[in-house]
Amino acid sequence: MNRRRLLAGVGAAAATATGYGAVRVADLRPYDPAVPAADRRSTPTPRGRVLAAVRHLFEADHRSVTRVTVESDWTGSAPYRLTRHRELHEHSRRRHTHVLTTLGNGVVRLDRERDGVEARTLSPYATINAHIHFADATFADPPTLPERFVFHVDDGRIVYDRDAPAQAVGDPVAVDGGYAGTTPVDDFEHPMFGEPVRPHRAPWTEHERSDATVTYRLSGADAYARAVPLPFVAVDAIHDDAAVRATLDRDTGRLTRLVDDRHLDVDVGVDRRDVRTVRMRLVTEIDRYGDASAPRPRGESDDGSNGGFLGGADPVDRLTALAFDLATY
Repeated sequence: MNRRRLLAGVGAAAATATGYGAVRVADLRPYDPAVPAADRRSTPTPRGRVLAAVRHLFEADHRSVTRVTVESDWTGSAPYRLTRHRELHEHSRRRHTHVLTTLGNGVVRLDRERDGVEARTLSPYATINAHIHFADATFADPPTLPERFVFHVDDGRIVYDRDAPAQAVGDPVAVDGGYAGTTPVDDFEHPMFGEPVRPHRAPWTEHERSDATVTYRLSGADAYARAVPLPFVAVDAIHDDAAVRATLDRDTGRLTRLVDDRHLDVDVGVDRRDVRTVRMRLVTEIDRYGDASAPRPRGESDDGSNGGFLGGADPVDRLTALAFDLATY
C-alpha cells in the first residue's frame, strides 16, 4: 500500500467528516451562471454573440448531441451515418460524461489495401481519447459496428469503457467492463473535447431569424479553418463552400443548434497520393441548460462487481478519490 496515498486519503476522510468537507465533496455551492444575453453591450456583433454562446457552454450545465452524416464520398455508399456523440456537462458539480458511437466506416475501409485514408482527417472529434476511439472503430470489421466508447470524469474519479453497451440518447449512460479508477480531474481535458467553435476573428452574418431564434452563418475555407477545430486538416484541404450555422435563442443568447457543413480533400491510395473529396454534415443539438446531470455511469467492473464504477471497492481508492475531490474544489 502506498503510504502517501493512504495519508492523503485519511486526511480527506477527516475533512469530509465535518460539514465543510461534506459540502465540498458534494460540490454544493451557489451556482447560477448568467446567460449570454445578460450583457448585450459586450457582444454587439454576430461574431461576439456566437462566441459568447460558445463560452457559455463552459459554464452552464447542458446536454449536446451531435449526429454526423457522410453526405458524399467516392465509395458509392453515401449518404450514411458516421457517428453520434452525446455530451453531458454538469459544470455545477464538475462532472462530465461523453458517449461516442461510431456507426459506419466505409470511407476508411475501402482503401485499406491501398494504404487507406488517414482516419484523423475524417474524425469529427478534437481530442486524443476520441481520436483513438474513432481510429479503432473505423478500422474495425463491419460486423463489429457500431462501436461505443464511454468516458466519464469527475473531481476524484474516471470511468471509461471502450466496448460499451448500446446507448439510447434519453437513457442513463451504461458501461459493461472497462476501467474505473481515481485520478485528479486536472489530468484530463476539462471540459473534455474542446470547444465546437474556436475564438477567431472571421465574420459571421445573419442567415435566418424567427420569433424565437436567430441563426448566424460563417463560410469560406479561411474563415472555416479559423473557427472549426481541425487539428489534422490543412487549410488548403478545405473547400470554399464549407460553412457553419449557429442558432441562438433570442431571449437568452444560448446556443441551441450548430450545423457544420464540412467539405474536405483527403489523401488516399498508395502512400496516400490520390486526392478525393468528402462532404460531411455535423448537426449538434444543445438543450437541458441548467438541469443536465452527469452521474457516474451505471454498470459492472471487470471482476463482476459494481464497486469499480461506483467509486472503487478498495478503501484506499475511496480515500484517494476524496483527497482529489477536496484538492480540486
